Amino acid sequence: MDQRIRRLITMGAVALVCLVLVTAPVPAQQRDPLRAAFNALGAHTVGTLRFQGFGATYAAGRRVPMHSYQGDINLTPQGFLKAARANGATVRAMPNGSEVSFTADGQMFVGLLNNRDEVDRVHTWVNDQGTGDAMVETLFREYERTPSGILFPRHITQSEGGQPTLDVWVSAVGVNTK
Repeated sequence: MDQRIRRLITMGAVALVCLVLVTAPVPAQQRDPLRAAFNALGAHTVGTLRFQGFGATYAAGRRVPMHSYQGDINLTPQGFLKAARANGATVRAMPNGSEVSFTADGQMFVGLLNNRDEVDRVHTWVNDQGTGDAMVETLFREYERTPSGILFPRHITQSEGGQPTLDVWVSAVGVNTK
């Protein structure tokens, strides 16, 4: 064969391979819900959180109103996300989001991230006065952006063993960034 014909065949083959590579479907990159929530809630910028609000606590099955509540807590949505990343959390797809589970200091935590990349709820288990493990469930609702730009829930409720223990409406959030 003539060199010109070989060269044309080679160039045609190269062009065909390039065409196939350009038009071949590229597999979608798998979404990382933990990373998405971490970024959406600004967990990378949060050092500590202090919030104020009002609501109620529960003692012996009775509701005790709290006209003022102030908390420096570490199991905020941002704290949960940081702990999940630090402790090699397992992420599993669920119908309405993703389940994130991990163990820290011998204690199991299971949280649900909703489809808006918010921490919806966190479950953990505590020793219930010698009667076995009781589940503590913390629900985080009505997220709003704080003046510092961090998303934080306006309503936090907690129950232990199915009984309410805390109901707080958040009125102000102070964020100390890293």
